[in-house]
Amino acid sequence: MTERPQYEEFQKQIEKLKKHPVLVAVQKRGIVTLGKLNLDAVAALIKEKPGYYFLIAAAGLNRTTLKKAMAEHEASIVAPARRRAFAIRKRLPVEKPFAEIASGALALRKGDLDRRSRGGIEQLFRDRLAAEGIPLLMSPPVRQVPGILVGRRKPDGVFPDPADGHPPLVYLEIKNVNRVSDDIQKRLYEIAEASLEMKFLYGNLRLEGLAVGDTREIMAGPEKFRKALRDRITASRPATVALFLCAREEAERYRQGAEAFIDRLFFQEEIDDCLTYLKAAVGKR
Repeated sequence: MTERPQYEEFQKQIEKLKKHPVLVAVQKRGIVTLGKLNLDAVAALIKEKPGYYFLIAAAGLNRTTLKKAMAEHEASIVAPARRRAFAIRKRLPVEKPFAEIASGALALRKGDLDRRSRGGIEQLFRDRLAAEGIPLLMSPPVRQVPGILVGRRKPDGVFPDPADGHPPLVYLEIKNVNRVSDDIQKRLYEIAEASLEMKFLYGNLRLEGLAVGDTREIMAGPEKFRKALRDRITASRPATVALFLCAREEAERYRQGAEAFIDRLFFQEEIDDCLTYLKAAVGKR
């Protein structure tokens, strides 16, 4: 079953929770009186995936914060089998609209499915690297490249192995872009930041400001300014590469700007091109 059918099925399951015996007893006119749920009721609900997501959304938790909540001193006193239910119940509001909780639960589930999908694509990519004989190293295990803004950067792919003290010569990031209009700028900032840091630390990046005196010059013709920066970026190692998992048609307009800061940007339709580039980049070095 693919992620989309799983998500649609989950939507139906969340809707069915309106008729769940535990929630029927504490629900009136679309409002769920969560404060009336005892520990047994919470434990019963979270045994099934819809109930689990519903209640952690109501409590304002996610998987990471729930783990931290379960490790708190008070929770650690509770029997291990009931610790998760205790941590959730402690954070439940007195009441909340069912629709609002359901929306939060769907968002949490979608995030988990997206991460799973990304992990699957990374495994396929890893398999292709092996099949093509490209020695780029991908996690797991996690590869850590020391940095200064981020102490330990964790690229999705790197060559050679930084664990042996080797500076990166090829640095790959794979970014999942769900909604191009909302998500891509953040991803562009992340990869540009990493590229500048890696090339400053491990390459011979040299930048000198252009001292542009009129902003209208850039508005009128950004291409020459992008080229000026790109010439400096591509002259320095490591080769920084990004694979954005989104449609090229939606995101193509961002390519020129991105490639002013990194060596190459590829989209999901260009995986073969990405592999060809990586093979050449590793081979050159």
